[in-house]
Amino acid sequence: MIKQYFKQAWTMMRQNKLFTSIYVAGTGLSIAFTMVLFIIYYVKFAPVYPEYNRDRTLVINNMAVAEKGAEKWNSCNTGASPRIAELVKGLPHLDEVGIAMMNTWAESTVLLPNSNEQLEVIPGMVDAGFWKVFTFRFLNGKPFDEASVEAELPIAILSESLAKRIFASTDVVGKYFSYDGKDMQVVGVVADVSGTTPDTAADLYIPLYYGGENRPGQNSLLGSVAVYMTATSASELELLRNEVVDVLNRYDQENQKFSHFYMDQPDVWWKNTFRNTCSSTPDIAGTIRSILYMLLALLFIPAMNLCGMISSRMDERMSELGVRKAYGATNAGLISQVLTENLLLTLMGGLVGLALAYLIALTGGEWIYHLFDTFIWSAGIQPIYTVEMLFNPTLFLLVFGLCVILNLISALVPTMLALRHTIIYSIQTKR
Repeated sequence: MIKQYFKQAWTMMRQNKLFTSIYVAGTGLSIAFTMVLFIIYYVKFAPVYPEYNRDRTLVINNMAVAEKGAEKWNSCNTGASPRIAELVKGLPHLDEVGIAMMNTWAESTVLLPNSNEQLEVIPGMVDAGFWKVFTFRFLNGKPFDEASVEAELPIAILSESLAKRIFASTDVVGKYFSYDGKDMQVVGVVADVSGTTPDTAADLYIPLYYGGENRPGQNSLLGSVAVYMTATSASELELLRNEVVDVLNRYDQENQKFSHFYMDQPDVWWKNTFRNTCSSTPDIAGTIRSILYMLLALLFIPAMNLCGMISSRMDERMSELGVRKAYGATNAGLISQVLTENLLLTLMGGLVGLALAYLIALTGGEWIYHLFDTFIWSAGIQPIYTVEMLFNPTLFLLVFGLCVILNLISALVPTMLALRHTIIYSIQTKR
C-alpha cells in the first residue's frame, strides 16, 4: 500500500512539474534559512571546539567600579582583573580557572621570513589555566605552564594556519619567529579556532603577563581580561556560581576603597553569549522574542503559503477525489495519499534546503554571523564554520522535523476540507 502511495505521488509530481518545482523550492528555502539560523545558535550554545565545557563554565568579562561613597560608576569597558582568578581558587566546586585577553584591536605583526612581509595577526594573551578550561587540539608541542607565564618567557603557541604561513609546516616546535620585532620561540601548534567562538579564537597565543591594573593584589577587580571557571560537573554549576558570588560580595564588604557592580555575573555560558554591553545585564527575553519572530518568518509564513497552494491544488483535484471515493476509496486512504505526496515533496525540499544551507554557511559565514551577532570581534579571525559545526545530524533532523510537521499540517487542512463534499459534488467540479 505504501509503495503504491509513493508511486502515485511520483506520477503526480511528474505531471505537475510547475507545482512540484515551486513547492520544493519553497520548502528548500524555508529549511535552508531555518537551518542557517539553527547553525548560528548551535555554535553559540553547544559544545564545539575548543569550548567543549560550556555546560559547566562560568564567565566574568566586564564590570564597573566606583570608590565607596561615590555616586558614579567608572567605565567598565576594560573587563575584569586576574585578581578574581586568585580569589576563587580553592572553592569546593571549582575544577579549573583561566584568564584570557583576546586582543582583537592590536596591530600586532609577525615577519614572514621568505618574503620579509609583515603579517597582521590577532594575539590571544592567556594564562596557564586557560589551557585547562578549554580543550585545544595540539598538533605539536604542549601548553605553556604557570612557571613560564610568571617568568615572562618569550614563547608562543601558533594556530595551524599561522604556522603554515610562517614556516610552511606545523612541525615547528623549538623554532623562532619575529613577533612585533621580538624573537619568540614556538612551544606548540593548535588546530585553528573559528571566529564563531571569539572567546578562544586567535592567530597565536602568548603568556599573559600581569602588569599594571591587572596584577593580582590590587584593590580593584576591574581589569582587561575575561575570567573563565569550570565546575567539577554540569550539575554543580549553580553551586559554583553561588560560591563565586559569595566570594565577590565578601571582597566588596572587606574592601576599604572600592565597590564593584557585577551585573549578575558570573554568567553561565549561554547568558554570556548575549552579553554585548558592560553597562547592563543581557536582555534575554528580548533576544528570545527576536528568535521566535525569525522562526515565525522562516517556518510558519512559508507554511501558510504552501497551505494556500495546496488548497488551490485540491480545488483542481476535486473530481479526482470524487471518482476515487466512488470506487470505494476511504477518506483515510485519500488523506494518506495526499500526505504521502506532501512528504515526498518535503523530502526533496529537505535535500535542496540542506545543500543550500551549507552553501550559504560556507560562502557567507561572516556576513550571516554578524547579521545575528553584532558583538563578534572579527578584525582578522574569520567566522568559518567547521565540519563539526555544520554536519550535526541532530540539528538537521530537528529542523527537518519541524518543516515536515508544518508541511503535513498545511496539506492536511485543505485535504480534509475538500473531503467534506459529497461524491456527486466532487465529480461535477470542473478540473
